[in-house]
Amino acid sequence: MPLKQLFWGILLAGLVLGLGLFSLTVGARDIPLSTILASFSAYDGENFQELIIRTLRWPRLLAALLCGSSFAVSGALMQGITNNPMASPSILGINSGASFGMALAMILLPEATLNQTVGFSFLGAAFATGIILLVASRLGGKATPVYLALAGTAISAIFTAATRMLVVFFDVAQDLSYWTAGGLSGIRLEQIFRVGPWTLLGLGIALAISRQVTLLSFGDELAVGLGAQLGKIRFLAGAVVLLLSGSAVALAGPIGFVGLVTPHMVRKLVGIDYRVVLPASALAGTLLVLLADIGARLVNPPYETPLGAITALIGVPFFMVLANRERKGV
Repeated sequence: MPLKQLFWGILLAGLVLGLGLFSLTVGARDIPLSTILASFSAYDGENFQELIIRTLRWPRLLAALLCGSSFAVSGALMQGITNNPMASPSILGINSGASFGMALAMILLPEATLNQTVGFSFLGAAFATGIILLVASRLGGKATPVYLALAGTAISAIFTAATRMLVVFFDVAQDLSYWTAGGLSGIRLEQIFRVGPWTLLGLGIALAISRQVTLLSFGDELAVGLGAQLGKIRFLAGAVVLLLSGSAVALAGPIGFVGLVTPHMVRKLVGIDYRVVLPASALAGTLLVLLADIGARLVNPPYETPLGAITALIGVPFFMVLANRERKGV
């Protein structure tokens, strides 16, 4: 690995470690670092601060790791296999489709287990993916990044409207409000253990196909000439996106723009080799979600700002600049 890539990888990992440790200290009640360390080395269940760390903030940190890496790697894969710099699960409506699936789970199976909810989330994400692929095939040569982004925005709006209609009509709005806002508060270790294997499976497959994704990012003709199997890689990459985005939305809600912003930042730092881009995106996505989650706790204490609103403050201006560049052909 080149020295530059190694440097950025170590720096990103160090920032994630440091910021993750800091995130355990902040909240409605600030907790000193010594108490945090004691909660893992000599846990005292009767100590209220240590109880907060083990039952609330530690699962929250793990959720940031899972969701940040999932959304970022999904976005990087989508941009790589489609050659569309504006592709991401949130922009193309996949996150909204996953939320729609969760709403159906709550309506059809009120006593659904977390695994069943994740399954419905996968189905909703797959439905949204099918629609965007149908739109792309209909557009043919007009399927530019801006066209697809606009189509994805329209699809996302339709799914969001349909979700809201269903939850109001069936009176499950209160149950779904946590996910639609996007946030990590209240997540427990049991949820991490249920969703974590799906995330690890998706990340493992993503790393396994990373070399082929690099070839696809150069264009179909060159990729075929270099031995890439386009259909197989696109199918596997699509399956990974569904696994990662579906499980992350089921855990924390449709947190937007993480998958759009981080791959662009990472490629500027480490280049275009997806064997490096994907793990670096996972770290950068975790870093972004941790920053947003800390901001959500500090903006209006002791209340929390929705995490999706914090990421939107970063992502919307980035999206507008990117769309303007694509429109001008820069």
